[in-house]
Amino acid sequence: MENESILESRKYYQRNKMLNVIRTHTDVSRNDIRKITAYSMTTVMNTVEDMIHDGLICEEECEEARVGRKPVWLRLNPRGGYFVGVEWNRTWMHCVVLDFTGKPIHRQRKAIDDAHRCTDGLLGLIKDMVREAIRVPEGGKEKVIGIGLGVPGYSDKVKGIALSYTYFEGWNNIPVRQIIEEEFQIPCYMGNNVDVMIYAYKWLVFRGSCDDMLFISVRTGARVMPVINNQAVSSRYGFPGELGHIRVGTGSRMCSCGRYGCLNSEVSDVAIMGKIRDGVLAGRFKGIAEMIQGDTEKITMAVFREAVLAGDEDSLGLLQQASQYLGKALGILVNIFAPSRIVLYGELASIGAPFLERLRTCVERDAIPENTDILNIEVSEFGPDLGAMGAAALVLQEAFEFLEETI
Repeated sequence: MENESILESRKYYQRNKMLNVIRTHTDVSRNDIRKITAYSMTTVMNTVEDMIHDGLICEEECEEARVGRKPVWLRLNPRGGYFVGVEWNRTWMHCVVLDFTGKPIHRQRKAIDDAHRCTDGLLGLIKDMVREAIRVPEGGKEKVIGIGLGVPGYSDKVKGIALSYTYFEGWNNIPVRQIIEEEFQIPCYMGNNVDVMIYAYKWLVFRGSCDDMLFISVRTGARVMPVINNQAVSSRYGFPGELGHIRVGTGSRMCSCGRYGCLNSEVSDVAIMGKIRDGVLAGRFKGIAEMIQGDTEKITMAVFREAVLAGDEDSLGLLQQASQYLGKALGILVNIFAPSRIVLYGELASIGAPFLERLRTCVERDAIPENTDILNIEVSEFGPDLGAMGAAALVLQEAFEFLEETI
């Protein structure tokens, strides 16, 4: 029995390694797989036939004019299986279904209102969105490989437990992974709602081979997910990526952690809108005051972005302040990781060039030139459902254990 288990494990690994080659190469034949993997042709032939039989891959005739026998390309079968991803924050829940090639075939979002800001309401919303999602794939539930969850706040991804999230009442120590697996009888994978975003980049943008980069999300808080040598840098336990709790000054605003001077209390959406609200009440931000007609409840990050792009003086001053605080934190990270790129995500990043120019100046002030010379700072190309895309890509990452290449 033990030998059978070892044999099955080896076959599983070989299959996934070959799938990884097919996924990450544009045109690949059986012979190409043999060369790349160094497996015997017999192993390649048998494994490829099994994958064709299981519907994971299909064949495609080479259409180019060539001398001699034309190769037969191996392609991922879009209907080979499906990945479901669900991600939420304090205001919205997003759900995405990816086919086996990583193409989105279903997108949905729902507002999180007061009825959902409790444990039963939130779990009910998750179940409703998953229930709708698993009806989408051709073949239904049986073709769904797994469900990925992007969970906000603090969580234990090893045990699958959501520990806490400031904005939801009673959301403490919830075994959310177990609840979803028992409800749908489908494997479930879980990660922080920002951390999982990096898998959308790795598999849907970089086709499995990711540049050294820092993914920075600034929304209700600031988080970082580094990717070095194609490996997402995290930890099995603890709470990595908490960029927002780096101390950047003394500060007069209390962070959700109870301390003063955290980056979150200076650059998060909540912090910036709070500063604008205080400023409007004090007679400042006149451009924004006109836009909202004096109603501070209408202050949003979209309003701030519009005011910045219109050249509102106080808004530009606040943007400069946010750039300095974030730039100080990023300068530290650039010196530690020396990434080739920083990708920014969130409403603040969506301001674009006015923000990026200021931020780069601040990063260059604190990081050494040898690291900033190779650095590109850019805004994420994804929309608000990036977390759900990443949660679905997490299933791809975990369920198939694709071989990681290191330098």
